[in-house]
Amino acid sequence: MNVNKFETLSRALDEFGEEIESTKQRIQVIAPDCLDNVPTGQGVYWIETTMPIIELQRAISALHNKQKKLRVNPPVGATLIVQDEKNPVIIYSGTEGNIQNRLKQHLFCHGSKKTVKLGCIINQSPFCNYDWFVSFAEVDSYELRYAVESWWRLNKGWPQFCLR
Repeated sequence: MNVNKFETLSRALDEFGEEIESTKQRIQVIAPDCLDNVPTGQGVYWIETTMPIIELQRAISALHNKQKKLRVNPPVGATLIVQDEKNPVIIYSGTEGNIQNRLKQHLFCHGSKKTVKLGCIINQSPFCNYDWFVSFAEVDSYELRYAVESWWRLNKGWPQFCLR
């Protein structure tokens, strides 16, 4: 690919990524039905919480009797998203063909036990003692939603529960 085509593509992705960032919808979640108005179409999503990351890691590990891993070092060119004490922090971002179902898998352990997910149940203790939010945007293209997911992590920060 020549340099001009690459630069044009890169600028277009930057513009599209910033558009998604500025127009994504954000809602608070306390129960599965809070997600009923989230689109069932494809797109990108982000999960935020006020729960301290280390406490969240321990709680998920205890819930599943398996150590939940955290990303310790960001990929080259990215920075890890770190938590301050008072504000919600984005702990996970992803893309899926059905945003609503995927968020229910992550936040309420819906679906198969074999499905890789965040693995918390936010309407049970200790998770319910904290605030939880999701943001999402519909992206009706498989290729573009993966491009936006990667662009966001590289340009906005890498959530600590995102291992790949």
